[in-house]
Amino acid sequence: MTSLAGFLEHDRPFKWSKRGLVYTPAIAEFSHGSHPCAVHYKDDVFVVAFTSRDASSRSHVYLSYATVADGEMTMLGPPKLALGPGPAGYFDCDGVISVSIVTHRDRHYLYYVGWQNLPDTLWICDTGRAILDLDALTLTKEFLGPVLGRDKSNPLFAAGTAFHVVGDRWRTWYNSGVSWTKTETGWLHHYGIHHAHSEDGIDWTCDPGLCLPFADEYEYAFGRPCVVAQDGVYYMWFAHRATQQMATYRIGFAWSRDGYSWNRNDAISGIDVAPDGWDSEMICYPYVFEHQDRFYMLYNGNGYGRTGFGLATLDEQ
Repeated sequence: MTSLAGFLEHDRPFKWSKRGLVYTPAIAEFSHGSHPCAVHYKDDVFVVAFTSRDASSRSHVYLSYATVADGEMTMLGPPKLALGPGPAGYFDCDGVISVSIVTHRDRHYLYYVGWQNLPDTLWICDTGRAILDLDALTLTKEFLGPVLGRDKSNPLFAAGTAFHVVGDRWRTWYNSGVSWTKTETGWLHHYGIHHAHSEDGIDWTCDPGLCLPFADEYEYAFGRPCVVAQDGVYYMWFAHRATQQMATYRIGFAWSRDGYSWNRNDAISGIDVAPDGWDSEMICYPYVFEHQDRFYMLYNGNGYGRTGFGLATLDEQ
């Protein structure tokens, strides 16, 4: 397996090689292919979950089989609609977004973000959980309400996106709202990455403070962190915006020995926008996984997934 520590030891950028688009939106009356995530099924076959939007911009989760081999991912057959918005008034009534697949004791779970629109273009997004059946390619919501959501620690929203489980110790690095600011063009959200722990993946205790401080007064959002653990070190890739010169998402990087205190170093993230094409304006929502001793990254490009999602592979140093 590729050693991630070697990149840190030499302070070298991770060598992500882009492999091109895996999925281009092609579902009738739906757009986007955002927030891709994957879990191993058997042999070289994975189950991939991703999010598409209907004509009313409500998000739905689709599932598909895909082969992963020799640095490539190939979708198998048409995607299957597996999860839709909840009933009126519920936390996910305006959309559901795929964020992470977790395997624990031979059961598979999709953590998803439930979306609820508020007046004046404000919104709430909290965390739900669904049981994933790899054979039937189905998702079944476990609860009508969120497993991680607004409370005294998270007054605006709590969107669990990165998870790590060892035994009965569950950890999540989640997006929590910091503030809304009224501007000349509308409301601007500020949200950061926080940490929580659990004994069952359902009831969570949230730890105070941001895992990553904002870089400066121009940065205001972190999108879907993904955390990989190897040899006692946690590696996080995440989307972030903005800078004084750049308004769109880029993919940053941080590492930690305990999962609480993080060392940020975006310069070695190893992946950036292309000179032209589907991921030339932004890159966001990374999802890193391992197969056959090789690391892969699924990610989105322009338009927050409007152009679909692509794949990158991590090369040896």
